[in-house]
Amino acid sequence: MYTTPFERIKTLVNNIQKLEDKLMNTGFLPMSEQQKIHTEIKKLKEEMEKLERRTRK
Repeated sequence: MYTTPFERIKTLVNNIQKLEDKLMNTGFLPMSEQQKIHTEIKKLKEEMEKLERRTRK
């Protein structure tokens, strides 16, 4: 299914917010789990930046 860049950005932002909420609202997370979440957030932000650079004129 084809999605527009705008839809993809919205999806990425939602995913980042969910991960950040998980970090903030969980009482206790092991450091390894926290590191995995931070790594995933970083990957999503990088993907979003790449998409923005490709679509900007």
